[in-house]
Amino acid sequence: MLLRLQWYNLNVVYRKGKDMVVADTLSRAYLPDTSSDVTGLDDLCLIDMISVSSERYSDIRTRTQRELQPLYNTIVQGWPDTRRETPYEIRNFWDSRDQLSVFDGVIYKGLRIVIPPSLQKYMLSLIHESHLGVVKCKQRAREVMFWPGMNMEIENMVRDCIKCSEYQNRLPAEPLKPTVPPDLPYTEVGCDIFDFGAKKYLLLIDYYSKYIDVVELNAATTTATINAMKYVFSCHGIPLKIRSDNGPQFSSCEFKQFCKVYDIEHMTSSPQYPGSNGEAERAIQIVKKMWKKCDDKYLALLNYRTTPLEGINLSPSQLLMGRRPRNTLPAARNLLKPQAYNQREVKRHFSQEKLKQKYYYDQRKGAK
Repeated sequence: MLLRLQWYNLNVVYRKGKDMVVADTLSRAYLPDTSSDVTGLDDLCLIDMISVSSERYSDIRTRTQRELQPLYNTIVQGWPDTRRETPYEIRNFWDSRDQLSVFDGVIYKGLRIVIPPSLQKYMLSLIHESHLGVVKCKQRAREVMFWPGMNMEIENMVRDCIKCSEYQNRLPAEPLKPTVPPDLPYTEVGCDIFDFGAKKYLLLIDYYSKYIDVVELNAATTTATINAMKYVFSCHGIPLKIRSDNGPQFSSCEFKQFCKVYDIEHMTSSPQYPGSNGEAERAIQIVKKMWKKCDDKYLALLNYRTTPLEGINLSPSQLLMGRRPRNTLPAARNLLKPQAYNQREVKRHFSQEKLKQKYYYDQRKGAK
C-alpha cells in the first residue's frame, strides 16, 4: 500500500457528513466481488516501480525466496516483541525492521532492494567496477541497495583492490588557490587535452556540478578541439566562462574567434601557476585512473557521473540535469524521477569544501 501511494501527493480535507452531496467511498454499498485475483495490479505496480531488467529481478526474487525465507516470513507475519525472540539468522535486520517490506517476492528497505547473500559479491563488483574510492562506492550502494554489513564489506573490497593500490593519488606540488563556486550549472567550465593510450581526448568539467565530459579528438588541432566543444555545448548549453591552460589549441586566433562568436569569456592559467586550472587537471587524473582499471570507458564515466559527491548526497548528474540517470545497479524507479534540490545549500557546501581543502593543503605544505 505504501509503495502504491508514493506516486500521489494527497491533500486530505475533513468534511461533515451532512455537507457531503455524495456518500464517501467507505459509506457506499459495495458491489459483490467477482474476482479475488489482484496479481495484475501488483505486477503493474512492480513494472512501474523497478528500473531493472526482468531477468535480473527474477534472479533476485528467486534467491530471496531461497536464502531469505525466514526474514521474508517474519516481515509478512510480524516481528516478535524483542530482539531476543527474533530468529538468530535474521537478528542483524532487527534495527531496520520498521523500514522492511516485501513486494512481489523481493524484500525492500524503504526503496532500496535487500540483496540476498549469494548476490552480494557480484553487487560489490558492480559497485566498484569503476574503481572509485571508499566514500563514493558507499554512496553508490546506499542509494539503491542494502544488506547488513554492506559498508564494512565495501571498505574491505576497496582496501584489498590490487588495481586501486597501484594508482594512488600524489600530492600536488603547487600551492592551492581555490576558485569561487559559480551560482548556476554549466556557467563556468574547465577544459584540457590529455593522452590516453595512443589517442587524444578533450575533457570538460563543470565547476558547479563536477560533471565530466570526455570527447575523443581525431587530431590535436584547434579545429578538432572547437568541434568537440560545440558537440558538448549542444548537449549542456554554452558556458559563460572557459578556463584552460596556454596550450596551442587554446591560444590560437581561431579559438579566440570561436569564443567571440559563442560569447564566451576565455581565461587561461598563469605560466607561473598552472595549478589555476586545477579542476580540469584533477578531473583528468580521475578519468585516467578509472580507465586504467576498467574495460568499459563510457560505463566508468556514467558511474562517476551518477555517484553522489561527498557530503552533499547529490551526484554530478543530479546537480546538472536534476535527475539520476540509470546505471547497472538495480534501483527503484522513483529514484530516477526528476527531483529539485536546494541550490543555495549546494553552493554553501562547495564553498565550505574549498575552504577546507585550502586549510588542510596549506597546513600540509606550509604555505603562507
